[in-house]
Amino acid sequence: MAKKSYFVYKDSITGKIRRRLTNPIPQNAIIEKLRNIPVDRLIKGPAGEAKKQMLTFMTTAFSLTAALFWNDAIKAMITSYIPKEGGWPYLMVAAVIVTIIAVTFTWMVSKATER
Repeated sequence: MAKKSYFVYKDSITGKIRRRLTNPIPQNAIIEKLRNIPVDRLIKGPAGEAKKQMLTFMTTAFSLTAALFWNDAIKAMITSYIPKEGGWPYLMVAAVIVTIIAVTFTWMVSKATER
């Protein structure tokens, strides 16, 4: 067994001379313990949660950007087919059609991800 080394210090409260082990656990034991920890346990905790949240935020930001581009594209397509005069009934019909398409698409995607 390796020789134990101690750190000698003066206690600031009592004024007594004290000593404590400088390295109570050998480094090899610490390294071996870390090697045996599964990777998913190392990712857990505040740092892992922060990384997970950042990835979620980045994915959401890209999704929102793509949705805004699609919004502009669909609006431009719809306005090219709707007459300038008396357009609000046409906008209502277009809104219903786009809603039906969006709900159908969402339903199809959710069914595909369940598999």
